[in-house]
Amino acid sequence: MTLVHWTYTKDEWKAFLRSTLKRKKTFYHLISLVLARRAKTVPEVCITPEKVWIGNNQQYFNSSKHELRQIDLRHDGFVNILLITYGRDGSNHEIRIPVPKGKLREAIEVQDRLMPHF
Repeated sequence: MTLVHWTYTKDEWKAFLRSTLKRKKTFYHLISLVLARRAKTVPEVCITPEKVWIGNNQQYFNSSKHELRQIDLRHDGFVNILLITYGRDGSNHEIRIPVPKGKLREAIEVQDRLMPHF
């Protein structure tokens, strides 16, 4: 079940890349660079209750090997970020997802559906 499917303008994706380049250790740094080089495809993200798809790449955050810990909405420069924190093998990991303009309400709904007790 897909919770949201977002596509981005080139300017939105560039703003996200700029904020991501500051955090070189994130999963999205690598994925963002791959998507940035694919000029023919529109950057897109799909979020399900178990994983995030960025283009053809997926990252699990809620499965038998991954425990969802927290979801936050943050403003980072010119971009709103949906930050998913999950645990795996005793450590914490983060997935940073840019929220497209006009989709903040959808991001809040995703946050409420995945973390209903907060």
